[in-house]
Amino acid sequence: MKAFCLIICSVGIFLSAKAQPQVTLRLAFNAERNQYEVFATPNFSARNFTWGPSQVSVVLPVGQSKDPLSVKSTVAGSWSDNSIVLQPQSAPNALFHGITSPGGKLNMTAGEEFLLFDFALPAGYVENVRLFDNASDPGSAQPGMKGGDFRSYMSDEKGADYLVVKSAPALLSVTQGVLTAPLTDEQPLQVVAYPNPTTSGTFRLFLKGFDSSETVTLHFHSIMGIEQKRLTDKVGNLTGRAISVPDLNAPYWLVVLERTLTNERFSQKIWIQN
Repeated sequence: MKAFCLIICSVGIFLSAKAQPQVTLRLAFNAERNQYEVFATPNFSARNFTWGPSQVSVVLPVGQSKDPLSVKSTVAGSWSDNSIVLQPQSAPNALFHGITSPGGKLNMTAGEEFLLFDFALPAGYVENVRLFDNASDPGSAQPGMKGGDFRSYMSDEKGADYLVVKSAPALLSVTQGVLTAPLTDEQPLQVVAYPNPTTSGTFRLFLKGFDSSETVTLHFHSIMGIEQKRLTDKVGNLTGRAISVPDLNAPYWLVVLERTLTNERFSQKIWIQN
């Protein structure tokens, strides 16, 4: 029995040692900082690992800014948006951004996630922002891609590629403040305040299903139901904009979004976390 266990254990150790070194990437949205963040998790440990020339591509839905993304570098060199293809024939509802880095040296610990880089969009949170899917997104030879290769990769000093990409869209996560109206003919209207609770007294709005040119009014009511503040603007100007509550001393504020033309109202509490 001991001999059998020794053989099995030895095989397990051998397979573990021979496991393919990989770095898994995922995209998340940070509601507090109003930004998208690309995280990396290695399945191996290494000191002064040579993270070579790399590309991590981001896919945006149509209707977003066509300008290069403003990328803040964190590790593995200086990251920048150096390649853009907008609404190619092979993917007319997508905007492709190739974010590249010359690379650098860094220490990595197996299983420990770290922030690779981050970026923000003018509209704040947007649905269906994701990382490029090497398996299903169009390649360089497909119509409208202009020869651009947006595959994500990272090579070490020997040219070996380590990246495994999770291409699921980043989600908006809040514990309070999600309201959905009855279904319209096209899609539900959704009002999400984030972050909620807020520690700074500042929040932003994600408004789904609204026309950007529609004018709406925000009413701020105290716990006693007294209106303390009112803000009227177009949906396009309110989406992703930093909005402050009238007073941080209250445990929450009731915010009512009123559609001027239809007289519909969406109300929710913005909680203040001290």
